[in-house]
Amino acid sequence: MLEALFAVVPIFLIIGMGVLLRARDVLPESAGAALGVYVLKLALPLLILHILAGAHPRDLTHGGFWLGLIGSQLIVFALGYWGDRLVCRRGTGPAVISALSCSACNTAFVGLPIVTNLLPGNQEALLIAGLATLTPNIVMIMGQARLDMLAGAAAWGDGSRSGFMALLRLFVLGNPILLGTLAGAALSLSGLGLWAPLDRTISLVGYTAAPCMLLALGLDLRQKLALALRRAEGHAALRQVWLISCKLLLHPLLCWGIMWLLGISGAWLAIGVIMSGTGTALVATVLAEVYSAVPEEAALTAVLSNGLSMFTLTGFVWLFMRLGMI
Repeated sequence: MLEALFAVVPIFLIIGMGVLLRARDVLPESAGAALGVYVLKLALPLLILHILAGAHPRDLTHGGFWLGLIGSQLIVFALGYWGDRLVCRRGTGPAVISALSCSACNTAFVGLPIVTNLLPGNQEALLIAGLATLTPNIVMIMGQARLDMLAGAAAWGDGSRSGFMALLRLFVLGNPILLGTLAGAALSLSGLGLWAPLDRTISLVGYTAAPCMLLALGLDLRQKLALALRRAEGHAALRQVWLISCKLLLHPLLCWGIMWLLGISGAWLAIGVIMSGTGTALVATVLAEVYSAVPEEAALTAVLSNGLSMFTLTGFVWLFMRLGMI
């Protein structure tokens, strides 16, 4: 158990370092946001490009792996959405945020660094984790599309060509992670790969993603916690128990079950489950703020789920070690 704990704790210690730096005013207030933009717009897309460009085409065809990750996200998305609509009856906006709180994994900010720390130098493990970071985009796009429809966002237009182009810019051209994925997959499937000096340059930038992600999370943690505690609506405690249980326990167990039924085993199953067991993606709190859909509750869920994931992820890592899967 200690070995599993030691694999997870350093990730949260780096987050704590970010909290300390912010508390001591070592870095400016804008540092967390700047690091976040750097990671999401440059470092992480380049890391994914590096991983995929060097992958063998057969590594991209694990259908059971994709179905396990994406299928489990869609199931808990539906549970979060309809649970909120039928039980809480708060409307579509809060229901979408509840769905994202259950399903959108913090694969980039927590999952990827944990796998890197757990299996240093293991290119297959890094590939699996890199692929897993792509899957939350599906539920995030679903959630944002529903919120846009609810708000009557101009991006949807009237079904005309201009509306389609607006959607293309928003979800494809404006998504560096998706663009890095498509470019990396094309280089892998074509067998071209990347020119060695360019690949080395890209990897040097890409591998800065993990520490910068964690520092950015720590730098903004106090602000997010203050926002979360500002006010709470009725039955907030019960909703938090339900949302966090779905995210940290039900979600990874569903992923495990689907992959097992489809014949996935070893590191592909273990890392897929670990990535599914991470806390709520921080992008969910951004969407909640932008669309004014229970932002305080979304921030509280993100803070609590990511904090408690230290214990649940330690349990999953220990279990997979005992089973000899990692």
